[in-house]
Amino acid sequence: MIFKILTMKKFVLVLLALSVSLMSFAQDKEQENKSESKTLEFMSKGGSLIKKEFFDIGSVKGVKCQVLIITDLLSDTKMGCLRLETRYSGSSYSSSQTYIGTLDYDEIGDCIASIDYIRENIITSTPPTYTETTYKTRDNIEVGTYYSEKSGKWMAYVYTKNYTSRSAEFFDSSSLLSLSTLMTTAKNMITEKIQ
Repeated sequence: MIFKILTMKKFVLVLLALSVSLMSFAQDKEQENKSESKTLEFMSKGGSLIKKEFFDIGSVKGVKCQVLIITDLLSDTKMGCLRLETRYSGSSYSSSQTYIGTLDYDEIGDCIASIDYIRENIITSTPPTYTETTYKTRDNIEVGTYYSEKSGKWMAYVYTKNYTSRSAEFFDSSSLLSLSTLMTTAKNMITEKIQ
């Protein structure tokens, strides 16, 4: 009888420890995927009347680019960002998902500079080993390239949410120029509209 009670206590303790571990892991994952975008923070602040204006500026392969201008009508303050959107289509219609990532205005210039650096300095040569380059934003967007030994060429990619492969869009690295051009258009449009 005492043996059964001790065994049961051990079992309960193990279950309790496992539950605590799982909750801790889930919280760590949540923190890891949390957006630090200033624009999203501005949009979600309480005590404000927010107007959102969406301007489509084009697409590069499966990556849709859109400028979002946010105005707090009560304080008459404005903010702008670039939104990148990708779609995942699963085997059934119900498994189709849209992923949207945000580049804050102050990140767009750095992203353009990174893409241009990749175009001018990285993809112009063949690396001796598997190589990747990556630019990441506060909202978990990842833009980069990798050298595919199988195809013998550089490939580019955009993850609108870098914690899920479903948000990825892969394309030939020659399309990086189009992406850089759209980002420059977005930056200029935001500058004009938030003044």
